[in-house]
Amino acid sequence: MVKAEKRILSNGIPVHFVSAGTQDVVKIDFVFEAGTWFQSGNLVASLCNSMLEEGSENYTAAEIAEKVDFYGAYIQLTVDQNQGFVSIVSLGKYLPAILEVTEDLIKRSVFPEYELQVLIDKNKQKWLLENEKVRTLCQKKFTQVMFGDAHPYAINNKLEDFDVITRDDLMQFYRTHYHSGNCHIIAAGMIDENVIEHLDKYFGGSDWSQNQAAVPEYRISTDRVKRHHVEKVGGIQSAIRVGKFWVPKTHPDYHALSILVTIFGGYFGSRLMTNIREEKGYTYGIGSFVLTLKQASYLVISTEVGNEYVEPTLAEIAVEMRRLQTEPITENELETVKSYLLGEFLRDFDGPFALAGSFKAINDFDLDYTFYDDALQVLRNITSDELMALAKQYLNPEDFYTVVAGSTNPNLD
Repeated sequence: MVKAEKRILSNGIPVHFVSAGTQDVVKIDFVFEAGTWFQSGNLVASLCNSMLEEGSENYTAAEIAEKVDFYGAYIQLTVDQNQGFVSIVSLGKYLPAILEVTEDLIKRSVFPEYELQVLIDKNKQKWLLENEKVRTLCQKKFTQVMFGDAHPYAINNKLEDFDVITRDDLMQFYRTHYHSGNCHIIAAGMIDENVIEHLDKYFGGSDWSQNQAAVPEYRISTDRVKRHHVEKVGGIQSAIRVGKFWVPKTHPDYHALSILVTIFGGYFGSRLMTNIREEKGYTYGIGSFVLTLKQASYLVISTEVGNEYVEPTLAEIAVEMRRLQTEPITENELETVKSYLLGEFLRDFDGPFALAGSFKAINDFDLDYTFYDDALQVLRNITSDELMALAKQYLNPEDFYTVVAGSTNPNLD
């Protein structure tokens, strides 16, 4: 396994890089502590990030797009719950030219009013379309039930938010969070000292230095009611989310529980898929997964079914939890899952970009590469009895929260 190395730019920005691969391609992620956790109001973090390529002091939005296209590169802007990203992919020989324009949009974005209004209108229309879908309504309500409406991990954007957000809101967030004191860099591909020197040239100066932004504190306020319904008049499908808080990556049970969750609903041959899709025919797909965030983790079972199958599906989810608690997993099933997870493990380290992603998955939680050594050790040695004991501890149906979004009277128009 090729492990990430580390350099420090002249202004203190840490650069973690994976030097691997045979193609002259480089991917660089500029990572800022600028996710929704840090925003003062809904939409601020995502719109601020999206506006970075809409015009800077030296380039219009069209000029940025034209220059990036000319060199066959691309820039991707994304935001999650904790971080904002400016990611570039470029041929190594054109990297200096791409870094020049990237420097300008990161350091000197101007947030032009016209482009901002176009972006707001576009996102507003997308919001209206998404909120007609039962899966969106269900996911929003589920996060609100788990975390409380005011928590940044809850999805609580409202239509009126698009009408009250201002350019000043975004500029303030930009100045506070997009600077060298709030940044680290992850690079992958054919990374040599020349690449590090270019990064230092464009991003290692004191011209964009500030102290790291304070990390706000929020209290999780989970709803006391375990079952919730979101009405979608006239819908013929219902979306289901069943979940509970889960252990963090630092917990000693984490790796073994990852195997248990895979058996339960984490791959095509899982218990949930075999029972509820293949045997019962209630749905086209159902799965379980763990979302691990910096301040919380949770397990969720997700599916969409016809309204008439909501209660039978919920009953079968509970049945499969009880089966894992009371019936030993067969040797054949356990070996199948071990082989599947080993293949997934190998894919996570196949190529420089995957290697960088695997590094980020541990770096975000202040873990090192022994995390993966431990995962392999547990995967090789886990037994059916150990998994049954974990199911008894962690998969009790009465501990789970349930949200259903759909119509209680699907014949209504």
